Amino acid sequence: LIPYILHFIFILLLIELLMRCSRPKPRICFSPLLSPVIFTLVIIEGALSFSPSPRIRSRTRRTTTGILSAASSGTTTTMASTASSTAHKHRQDDDKNNDVIMLSGYPFYINGPNPSDVQAVFEKTQRILQDTCGDQLVSVERMGSSAIDGIAGTPVCDIVAELSPWPMNEQNKAKLEEAGYECQGSAPHTDKDEWFFGGDGEPGHLGRVVLHSVPKGSEFVQDMRAFCEYVNNHPEAFERYNNVKVQGAILMSKSEKEDGRLIGYKQKKDQVCKDIKQEAIKWWIETNGNSL
Repeated sequence: LIPYILHFIFILLLIELLMRCSRPKPRICFSPLLSPVIFTLVIIEGALSFSPSPRIRSRTRRTTTGILSAASSGTTTTMASTASSTAHKHRQDDDKNNDVIMLSGYPFYINGPNPSDVQAVFEKTQRILQDTCGDQLVSVERMGSSAIDGIAGTPVCDIVAELSPWPMNEQNKAKLEEAGYECQGSAPHTDKDEWFFGGDGEPGHLGRVVLHSVPKGSEFVQDMRAFCEYVNNHPEAFERYNNVKVQGAILMSKSEKEDGRLIGYKQKKDQVCKDIKQEAIKWWIETNGNSL
């Protein structure tokens, strides 16, 4: 209200000044009393015109405080909470507006990679697997953080494929390698898990794929499905996982050992990830039994 009152007084005094100056004695308009008043009001008018509104100032201050707090302290931050809550409502920003932290050459998206881009990578890999494996392929689906829309992380597309019989035969492995997916041997995640790295992207970047192949009926498929479904349907779990990922990424981005930033980030989130996985498996069994 005060700015509008000052605007009104300024306009009245300006009109009075112009009227005085139009009279035969223009020197009156520079009277010792009137000139300082007009000068002061001009300064106030200019300041009010160029300063942002209280609402904008408040929003700017909150945003800046959140970002600086995240960059300096490495604790669970306003930026992490805002990113996760916004993402959980599936309101996605374009990549050009997304905050990205580099971890050992891997881009880490604070607001999560674009879901449609990662889904396109999955669909392309799915077609390749269908053409390559034929009847040996039982099912194929996304897994891991990249299967949770909006959560912070890298854009690597993690996929799990059930095969019968398992493992993939040598002929199909050769076809898959020719398509750009190289076998890396046994994965450390579970027994009877043979994995492949490939895709169109550079390691850690959009287009890159980590493909797990497991026997038909593997508990690993159920566990991974339970994890994604649980985090997607439980905001508290989403927040907890997202926050520890952002916290770890920000902390490790300041590490002097650049090569160790990515592995350090994974270590920071590891325990929370394991805790949520156990919660998810329990929830899945209580909700769906042991069926996939």
